[in-house]
Amino acid sequence: MIHVNSPLKALSQGHWFKLICGASFGHLPAVRNLALAYTLAGADCIDVAADPAVIAAAKQGIEAALEVAASRGDRLGIGGNLRRPLLMASLNDGEDPHFRKAEFNPAICPSDCPRPCERICPARAIRFETSRSGVIDELCYGCGRCLPVCPIGQIVTRSYVVAPGAIAQLILDSGIDAIEIHTQVGRLEDFKRLWEAIAPKVNRLQVLAISCPDAEGSIDYLRSLYAAIAPLPCPLIWQTDGRPMSGDIGAGTTHAAVKFARKVLAADLPGHVQLAGGTNHHTVAKLQQQGLLRTASGADKQAIAGIAYGSYARALLAPVLDQLEIADGTETPEVMPLEQQPDLLREAVNLADSLVSPLKIPIELQHTTNDYTPAIDATMTRKPSAPLES
Repeated sequence: MIHVNSPLKALSQGHWFKLICGASFGHLPAVRNLALAYTLAGADCIDVAADPAVIAAAKQGIEAALEVAASRGDRLGIGGNLRRPLLMASLNDGEDPHFRKAEFNPAICPSDCPRPCERICPARAIRFETSRSGVIDELCYGCGRCLPVCPIGQIVTRSYVVAPGAIAQLILDSGIDAIEIHTQVGRLEDFKRLWEAIAPKVNRLQVLAISCPDAEGSIDYLRSLYAAIAPLPCPLIWQTDGRPMSGDIGAGTTHAAVKFARKVLAADLPGHVQLAGGTNHHTVAKLQQQGLLRTASGADKQAIAGIAYGSYARALLAPVLDQLEIADGTETPEVMPLEQQPDLLREAVNLADSLVSPLKIPIELQHTTNDYTPAIDATMTRKPSAPLES
């Protein structure tokens, strides 16, 4: 594994790796353990919900990773010279699939229902148990896969929008390093209202990201957004949101994000371009095939700055993190901190590294400076599990 001197250098050099915990994902033990594992694997940014409790859980995971690297790094094969990733909070200017929860009344489900919703949920957020039935709110991240499979069509979603008035306090009190604004074509005035709350405190941020899906008029819309926020005191990231929350479904989900990234790169907008939405272990290879990964010279203008991984990154570690649950018969089982289980910690970091390293290695092999420090033995790396593909 390779660690760079700073996340911002990774961004400028084209090997920025962001973990998306989920704008609606609120399971605090999972957020903490995901942040810990991916920090140890070399992530440059951890993106979480704009919720103080979720932000605190991610910070705890990052701090735990730094402590593990400092105190047990040699025994685990992890270098002590670990870099702290940026902590990002996601906001929205209107209705957005990333900011919703599924809900339904399990009492009216037919007794003979085969429960396809329970089987299809990637987060195991739908359960039919004596102690707790229906959607487990903190586990649901709003992917929407349960909606079309319900035989009686009773599953709906509940959307929410972060109140602009709370933004300044969020920045001041939570200690986040970056903000990402989710928007869509046609919502310029909504975006401006949200930006009015952020702008007075933007000098406290190290990065501003704007996430937008592709649509007719998307490039003109992005230009209008830039006109509304310029000038900026920090780097800007355009997140090309391809096929949201789908990376764990199969290889083909990455195509939409790559296609939109090419479109944004061709528009030559100020800022960096980072993929998201459907990204998985095929994304780096796809970018390499199309010549969209930056080389060491940094002269590749038509190259992406990085990749964000969400549902695939979480699904990759789920078999390990699930073993941390203590079955105690309660509605919310206790979850052990990952660092307290050395074997599971090593396995989780190996898996996280299998996703991080392909983005880092093409650049690392071309550098001989002290910008890079080995953090984990290469023999520990292994490929993502095949069952994650459809």
